Formats: sequence, structure tokens, C-alpha cells
Amino acid sequence: MAKKPPVPAKAGNAKGDKSSVGPVQYLGQVRQEARKVVWPTWRETLTTTVLVMVMVVLMGVFFFVVDWALATIIRLVLGLGGA
Repeated sequence: MAKKPPVPAKAGNAKGDKSSVGPVQYLGQVRQEARKVVWPTWRETLTTTVLVMVMVVLMGVFFFVVDWALATIIRLVLGLGGA
């Protein structure tokens, strides 16, 4: 006999009814969750920003080289090189 999979827990309040939370209670829950967030420090933010910019530049150079190489190969194959 096959084993039944576990039933996932329902989200929402204790009754399991998602629509019974009023706007005031909802905003209170949002504030509680926002207090739990661990915000990054300025140093972490700066480090991540610099790394993202470096990766964007590297990817830009990579795609420029690949595009140039493919265009050159296609021109040579199709005889559009002009030489």
C-alpha cells in the first residue's frame, strides 16, 4: 500500500482562513515582520554594488568580443570582408 504524502500546513491565522485578517491587524503583522529584517551595513552595500558594477563591465566586454568575433567569422564565410 502506498504511503500518503504529508498534508502541508495552511498559511494565515490559526483558523486557516486567509480572508479574516483586517487591515489594522495586517499592518501590525507587516511591522512585526519588518522588524525581523536584518538590513545590510553600508560596507556590505558598497561592496555588493562595486561587485555588481565590475561584473556588468566584464560581461559587457565579453559580449562585445563574442559579437565582434562572430561578425568577423560571418563576414569571412559570406565573402563580405571586402579584402
